[in-house]
Amino acid sequence: MSVREAASGAVPALPVAAPRALQELKETLQRSRLGSPFYLLAWILGGMAGDLPQRFPLTFGLVALGFVALGAARFQTAPLPAAPPAREVGRRLDRLWAVILLNSALWGGASFWLLLTTADESARTVAAVSSYAFSTACAHNFCMRRQRALLGITLLYVPTMVAYLLTASRYEFVAIGMLYLVYVVLALRRSHREYLQRLDLEDQLRHERDRFEQQSQRDGLTGLANRRRFAEVLQQWIGEARAAPLPFVLMIFDLDWFKAVNDRHGHAVGDATLVVFAQTLQARFGGPAELVARLGGEEFAVLIRDCAVAAALPRAEAFRAELAGRPLPIAGLALGLTVSSGVGACEPTRHGDGDSLYQAVDQALYRAKASGRNAVREAGMPA
Repeated sequence: MSVREAASGAVPALPVAAPRALQELKETLQRSRLGSPFYLLAWILGGMAGDLPQRFPLTFGLVALGFVALGAARFQTAPLPAAPPAREVGRRLDRLWAVILLNSALWGGASFWLLLTTADESARTVAAVSSYAFSTACAHNFCMRRQRALLGITLLYVPTMVAYLLTASRYEFVAIGMLYLVYVVLALRRSHREYLQRLDLEDQLRHERDRFEQQSQRDGLTGLANRRRFAEVLQQWIGEARAAPLPFVLMIFDLDWFKAVNDRHGHAVGDATLVVFAQTLQARFGGPAELVARLGGEEFAVLIRDCAVAAALPRAEAFRAELAGRPLPIAGLALGLTVSSGVGACEPTRHGDGDSLYQAVDQALYRAKASGRNAVREAGMPA
């Protein structure tokens, strides 16, 4: 925790869970819920074939209740918040995996006990086939965590094989079972690799989507917010200002005589001039509650939240004076630049939307230009 946070009593925000972790939690939960009823059904079929309800009613009933309880536990999950902390997602995954592994252990123990206590071939076949099926499902459905899935397969599969050995079953049947176990483990490795490849592809697609979204809101030359992004933020802040007293200020800056730079030095130097000016503007108005945008050509805008015009005017004037007071190093040249600016505060009773505020500040910019340029004018004030 920083000194400022400690002094203010603020609690630092927890890291938000990555999309991969959220995807893993979602898939693990969905797949575990899908398969949970089959353990109970397999136990009932095997137990009925082995006459367990009559011979061991208490044990049979307790095992059945165990499968019911573990199945219900997979549905006892509260909704996640919109941006859940990574720690919470990790805890939920751990709890879900604990239920999955407990379910695997319960089936492995129940299958082992059934095979030891009955000689009925139908019951033994149900137990063995179910163990193979559940192990295969574990390999394919829970391949997100390879080591945990391997533990689940072991808990499901190995007790069945041990029980067959202890009951002097045919060894060729056990050998086939062990060969199938090798297949299941190899299938788990392949499924895990394919799952990671799918996540990598989704990450790449997500990255490309975010990059395109960012490009659609960024000026290609200067890297500042473009006019589209500026208009979105302006309209959002206008709406917030109408709902609650949250003042903000709009500044519009326009480079003076910029056409002369292009005519005298060429468009490459002109583009470099815009880039350097944008960097200078961003350095002076790049706070967390401030947005710097290029509106087009040599026109730029700054939005400052929670700011009155009386505080914004000196900042605009200081920037104008600083720019006029020293040449900027641009493309090997020392170019002297000046800027004209209009400054205005949002007044919800007067500015019903972003366009009305923009027009008022743009008129102030026009007055600054008309007065001889290299000037700052306040919106709504006489020239």
